Amino acid sequence: MTALLAIALLASLGALAWLVARGRARTRDLARLTAMLEDHEAAPIARARLESADREVAALAAAIDRTLDAARDRELARRADDERFREQLSALSHDLRTPLAGAQGYLQLARRTPDAARAAHCLDGAEERLAALRVLVDDLFAYARAADPSWAPELVPCDLQLAVADALAARYEEFAARGWEPEVLLADAEPALAAPDALDRVVANLLDNALAHGSGAPTVRVDGATLAVENPVGADVAAALDPARLTDRFYQGDPSRTGQGSGLGLAVVGALAEAMGASFSVDVTREPPRFSARLELRPASEARAAS
Repeated sequence: MTALLAIALLASLGALAWLVARGRARTRDLARLTAMLEDHEAAPIARARLESADREVAALAAAIDRTLDAARDRELARRADDERFREQLSALSHDLRTPLAGAQGYLQLARRTPDAARAAHCLDGAEERLAALRVLVDDLFAYARAADPSWAPELVPCDLQLAVADALAARYEEFAARGWEPEVLLADAEPALAAPDALDRVVANLLDNALAHGSGAPTVRVDGATLAVENPVGADVAAALDPARLTDRFYQGDPSRTGQGSGLGLAVVGALAEAMGASFSVDVTREPPRFSARLELRPASEARAAS
């Protein structure tokens, strides 16, 4: 009996020693983990990467690592966004200064020249550059409104074919001056759910994009609540464009910013489409060199059925 009690006592002492050792190891691991988390405050990209024989501590460390990984990804994304925003501000500054400087130069020439005809020519040049500046400012306001998450446009049934016809008619002289005759293909007429002003702006921007950057007459297709615009572009233009960035604000395929436009036209279209619950996609092919845009609005019939 005494031997059995001794064995039981030794077993109990062994178990107690194991529990104490495990507790000390867990305390040590938790202390290391705490130190790693404190270091993370100073270096947010660091990870815990703690290996422990204690399954519970190892599971905790793995969960913390996942959290730190997510924090690292958010930090890297924020830095990338900040860098992109700085680049965009620089591009915007360039685009604002260029027409202003041009207008100022023409006005100075007009003031100094005694020739009335030359002065009138200079004033026309200043007016053109101020008009370009006005377009840029309008695009900025349109993008700011469309990108505002609190803006909720009122959607009503709209005639997409009529919106396209009006936009084409308003640009008849510009197409005629280039010798272009747009190919217009109209399929089923079906009211689309949209905000009228936003829809007009979207169609106008797509046609203006074709005028500014196309090398030939566009093809405009309307099929129900879907609008597609395609136009040929120069091979050099197609090679310079990054399809994934075409709807980024201020994006231009010309890195020197010497091309036409503010780089906001397609960004405005994308933001307005999203605000209206529509989908918008763009693509560029190199063989043959063509640009294409596709806007898919919601049919008004779907909204009536849902209600």
